[in-house]
Amino acid sequence: MSIDTLIQEDLLNFRRELLTSFKEQHPHIFSIMDHMLSGRKNMVGLQVTEDGNIVGTYTLMMDGVHVVEAKSGTLDSAFHHPLLGVVKPYIVIERHAIETLVKDDRIKTEIFSSIAKYLPDITIRFLR
Repeated sequence: MSIDTLIQEDLLNFRRELLTSFKEQHPHIFSIMDHMLSGRKNMVGLQVTEDGNIVGTYTLMMDGVHVVEAKSGTLDSAFHHPLLGVVKPYIVIERHAIETLVKDDRIKTEIFSSIAKYLPDITIRFLR
């Protein structure tokens, strides 16, 4: 499977399903997050690696908490935080972690306890 298919189809579909599940399980938290981020056009960068080598870069275009587009070949970010102003985070994650994550149905029902096993494969960095 190509890296673009993994990100633009599998990961984004998984993220939509996860958000739906989160909204059902934690409606109050979801409502607060959605309200804080609504009306802001945020971008978050994603860098995919294999054995430490970069194999893909993406800019996730967001509308509130929802990803509306994933631009391939570009790493840009501008996250409009209500308290911090504009921050420029990007996520670095190993391809194998994404492949495992999108197949993990348990995470949709036990979000907080399940996500911990993926944290060692995720790094958050910031653009200048």
